[in-house]
Amino acid sequence: MPLTIPPVPVGASLLAITPSCPTRDRQQAGSYTSNAPPSVDATGQADPPHRGRPDLGAKLLAFLAGSESVFAAGRASHKSTEHGFTLVELIMVIALSGIVAVMISTVLSRPLQGFVDQSRRAELTDLAAMALNRMARDIRLAVPNSIRNEPGCSPETECKTLEMLEIIEGGRYRANQLSPGGERYDPPRCLGGPVDCYIPVLSPGLQTASANWMVIYSTDNQIWSPSITGASTSVITPTDASISLADCPADGEDAGNKCLKLDNTGAFSFRYASPQNRFYLVNNAIGYRCVEKLDGSWELRRANPNGLSPSYARDESALVVNSISSCSFTYEPGANTRNGVVTMRLSLTNGGETVTLLQQVHVDNAP
Repeated sequence: MPLTIPPVPVGASLLAITPSCPTRDRQQAGSYTSNAPPSVDATGQADPPHRGRPDLGAKLLAFLAGSESVFAAGRASHKSTEHGFTLVELIMVIALSGIVAVMISTVLSRPLQGFVDQSRRAELTDLAAMALNRMARDIRLAVPNSIRNEPGCSPETECKTLEMLEIIEGGRYRANQLSPGGERYDPPRCLGGPVDCYIPVLSPGLQTASANWMVIYSTDNQIWSPSITGASTSVITPTDASISLADCPADGEDAGNKCLKLDNTGAFSFRYASPQNRFYLVNNAIGYRCVEKLDGSWELRRANPNGLSPSYARDESALVVNSISSCSFTYEPGANTRNGVVTMRLSLTNGGETVTLLQQVHVDNAP
């Protein structure tokens, strides 16, 4: 039975063809694109029927048609998603952003201001504590009974000055002899003139290079008035005397030991004997004073002169702390029931805020 294939429309898929032939014949024949009779070879035998090939052109046209529809749908979808904003929307966004910013600033302003205030208070407290601690350290290292305020000051008034003598060395001494085999003197004495003055000490490692004065048993502020060369007695060596560590005289009872050699003392004797045989070597005086500035505020300056007369001029003293609104340093000497005490009050002001620190230092005035 001959196979009949209906004409195929251009661009149609070959799979959509429904040939008018039995199912068996369609399975054997497949799909054809030509109605030419089968060819015959040289022996007269007919070639086997060729299975038809799909129309590639039709498939390409179908693919291009589908792609064009996809591209058109994508362009339509892209155009539908593009949009801007109006002036009303912009104004609403700006207004809402402003409201949110105001709310945030209102909530955070107090904590931020509190942090700034706390930082300022901490800085003022650190500055005041540093100044008071430095003064307390010098007070504890001062010669007993050498602390004083400015003249005419009392605890009821605000004293602005605190001065003391600085200890650089200390130790114990023995009664000295003015001649080999002679009498021992306590308090120690110096004859002056060509005779050297030696005072035996029990501290062989003393550093005397910077020592300017020797003090024995100071009980009052007479320590601030050293005698001149040739004076009779005092608790402190004369101003012009020099102090050095040397070997004791070889012909004396203290041979082989160390002595403090005092030169240029003249005829001098210490006023009191120390019950514990203590002595102190002094370098210079130390002074603290609140100095008023031109703007009405105060600054604390520290003087360490080469002598017993502190000067608080800017070129002769060091700045400890400024921004002081008020200060007070009061020394109360010891009594039978208590030791001496120094009361220090320091107020610092910055940014409209004032911090006041109060510190008391007990002074052991046992000479």
